[in-house]
Amino acid sequence: MTNQVHSFFNPAQTADFNELATKTDSHFEVKYFDFHGLGAVARTILAAANAKFTNSFPTDFPSEKALTPFGLIPLLKETSADGKITIQIAESDAIERYLGKKFGFLGQNAFEETLINTFISNSAGMASQVFIRYFSLKDEAQKAEAKAKLIEGPLKDWAKHHEQHLSANGSNGHYVGDKTSLADFKVAFLISIVQGIAGDEVISESKTPAIMKVKATVDAIPGVAKWQESAEYKAISDKTFNALGFR
Repeated sequence: MTNQVHSFFNPAQTADFNELATKTDSHFEVKYFDFHGLGAVARTILAAANAKFTNSFPTDFPSEKALTPFGLIPLLKETSADGKITIQIAESDAIERYLGKKFGFLGQNAFEETLINTFISNSAGMASQVFIRYFSLKDEAQKAEAKAKLIEGPLKDWAKHHEQHLSANGSNGHYVGDKTSLADFKVAFLISIVQGIAGDEVISESKTPAIMKVKATVDAIPGVAKWQESAEYKAISDKTFNALGFR
């Protein structure tokens, strides 16, 4: 059997990526399940940028996963405005950073980009612990025990440090400077997860006003507000709540 480069990783796409990297008038398709999760931040970025995008949901994922690079979704497909060029990107982190850079959400210089990536990395570490130590469990007694440990450990630690850093930036709803960044989008989504697990025990308007200001600021972006008011978003939120307990 001859090993072949997966189509997503084929260097023959280099020119196409270079062509589309700075284009903001493309059409985007986010392929992910019809609930919030690893596709949520990409959808929010696209909504905030007023980009043209659609959601694609797998109909038979066990058979479709063989077509993906790692047997996982989300996947992003970008098609040029004239329909002549199409590229695809796998993995949520790569998708978010690609879109963040394209639409100006990765800072204005190397220092800001590094700060944004630092905050994202720390939040991603916390989120990984939550998914591994809580959402992966099926037994309710085990989940209750894991929840208590998460609240008193990683969640409160995360909230304490992020509240401090956001306060140091003026509690203005942004992690870096006074502009929306990928770090803001990431945490606005994570807030829903943390509150879904812990209610107001970890983050709330009274306990962590600077963190809550981030979500309020992201939610107030016109494109995001329009997306969240859509029937599709509400259906995804309802399904997410029924399955995982957060919206």
